[in-house]
Amino acid sequence: MNPSPSHVNRKALVAAVVGTACLLGSCAPLGKAAYQSWYGGPVRVFPLSAAAPLQGMALTIEPGRHARVALRVSLKTSEAAAVSERHAALATLKIRDSEGHVLQDESRDTDAGAAHGAQGRIAEAGDDRLVLHYDFPKFMAPANGRILIDAALPAARRDGTVVEAAELTLNDALCDYAVAVTLGVFMLLAGWIAAVVGVLTLLGNPSTPGVSAAPDAAQRHAAMRGHLLGLLGYLLPLGHLLVMARWWVKHRGLSAFVEEHGREALNFQLSILVYLLIAFTLSLVLIGLLMLPLVLLFNIVMMIEAASQARAGHRFRYPLTFRFLRGPG
Repeated sequence: MNPSPSHVNRKALVAAVVGTACLLGSCAPLGKAAYQSWYGGPVRVFPLSAAAPLQGMALTIEPGRHARVALRVSLKTSEAAAVSERHAALATLKIRDSEGHVLQDESRDTDAGAAHGAQGRIAEAGDDRLVLHYDFPKFMAPANGRILIDAALPAARRDGTVVEAAELTLNDALCDYAVAVTLGVFMLLAGWIAAVVGVLTLLGNPSTPGVSAAPDAAQRHAAMRGHLLGLLGYLLPLGHLLVMARWWVKHRGLSAFVEEHGREALNFQLSILVYLLIAFTLSLVLIGLLMLPLVLLFNIVMMIEAASQARAGHRFRYPLTFRFLRGPG
């Protein structure tokens, strides 16, 4: 028994509203991940020197969140130093909670020639100056948020440099990129599917002529084009659905043959989004990395086959397809 029109419209309206809300909501996790990726988030800066190490510096950070400490050292060449003799210039960092448990215990060789080998990177370089940057691993803030930091620079250096300036930076508002991006992409794709299906269902199906035993050339060409519009997904991700939906709404009144092929093409592209969403989620455990190219290849092969069947005037049903949009009647 088919649901009443009012019931179908009510469900379609809910789908459209929920889908739009998910689309807008996806901006929050994706925007946060992008912002912190570009700007690194707010940090606290603490000057450091060999003469003034940090000893038991008490801080309160965001409880239960990941935090990270980085070290930045500005070096200047000193002609009085023995540049030919290599000597480890170890900077040390220890972070404890308020009960004395060690959360992090690290050291880095700040020798001018050992930046890359010591998990550091050259931030700036000049004729007689070098700025080295070291990112320490993330650590989990304790439940009460209270930590103690000990940090020290070497008092003696034999790498042909002197320390002009050094500082520790603490970022205790790190974004969990994997969770944020996964949540954002899930909301984006799921919202897009729900919004498109809801809006198209609200528009309803116009009455169309019966299926012709032999669709004419114009109808076959139109149906074929409806399938091939899916290729725009490789140039205009997600936007191709808007193009296909607009085309279907405009041309579905030509004949039941065109309406059916256009609806089938839309259902297939919406289903491909579902499979891409599954592949993206499973990529966190690497399985999705294998699934993703298979989905993209399957998409191309099926579109070509569907376009070929439409050109020949035959009906076609995509395999492994969710029928989000139903036919007339």
